[in-house]
Amino acid sequence: MLTKLYPMVQFRPDTWEIDEFDCASMFLLIGTEKAMLIDTGMGIGDLRGAVEMITRKPLIVVLSHGHIDHTGNARQFDEVWIHRKDADSPMPDSLQRRRSDTEHIARRQKSSIGAPYTMFHLYPYDINVDLRDPSPDEKMPVIHELKDGMQFDLGGGRIVTAYECPGHTPGEMVFLDEKNRILFAGDALNHNLLAASMPAETTLRALKRIQDMSGRYDGIYNGHHDFRALGMPLDDDCLPTVIEILEDAVHGHLAPCQTPSFWGQDIPLTREISDMPAFPGMGKMITLRRGRCWVHINPDSILENGSSPS
Repeated sequence: MLTKLYPMVQFRPDTWEIDEFDCASMFLLIGTEKAMLIDTGMGIGDLRGAVEMITRKPLIVVLSHGHIDHTGNARQFDEVWIHRKDADSPMPDSLQRRRSDTEHIARRQKSSIGAPYTMFHLYPYDINVDLRDPSPDEKMPVIHELKDGMQFDLGGGRIVTAYECPGHTPGEMVFLDEKNRILFAGDALNHNLLAASMPAETTLRALKRIQDMSGRYDGIYNGHHDFRALGMPLDDDCLPTVIEILEDAVHGHLAPCQTPSFWGQDIPLTREISDMPAFPGMGKMITLRRGRCWVHINPDSILENGSSPS
């Protein structure tokens, strides 16, 4: 039997954050008529069963984007919604890759606690049982196209609106629950933001649009709780600081630093763009830092017109 023992917290009425054992966060929103699940994690355990322990209402499953740690258990559900630009992503991606990433995250988290915890199994799942390829009865879900401005009425006045926010991926989406004043950001925002799939100028415009909506939400919840507590939003400085970093990049002010480790390493040192390694499928990758925020962009793709910033 697959595990259902996900850490989870109800941080607002009928609003849950489900932690997939430090790999990803999924969010369950419950209205009077329907429920919505945002993302399906790396694919560990019986996510559908865990959701059904909380609610049996008809479920809408939306995917913030097509990455491996957000679509892993999509095939436990009959239908999912995703932006067309990310819809070709495997559901799920290769078992070998998902296991590798899961093991890496578990080692990272245990090391952050320190010895002697590294010698114990701290998670209530068996990686050889609970992380697997889909069973024969888990067919590919019906995939619906998620569009900018699309609204989902969960009942009782709880309407969730989807907005495009390209940067982390071309089809990245965020979800605004205006009644409860919450923005669910997937991987569109983080204190350690990978935004190399699109020109930095595109990412900047998308995040400014989200900032312009700030009067309609009180907190932003992203798809991982590495830089925030479970059930708590990102700190208020995250969005404006990331925007400042991207504004500097668009205006040609680049001071790359080494890609940091957040597990006890020194503050990264700056280095020249010519020393930057290539990132598969994205060309060069540079890391820009301000305060406690890091943003990773492609220095060869900053302006949308392809020219270099002045």
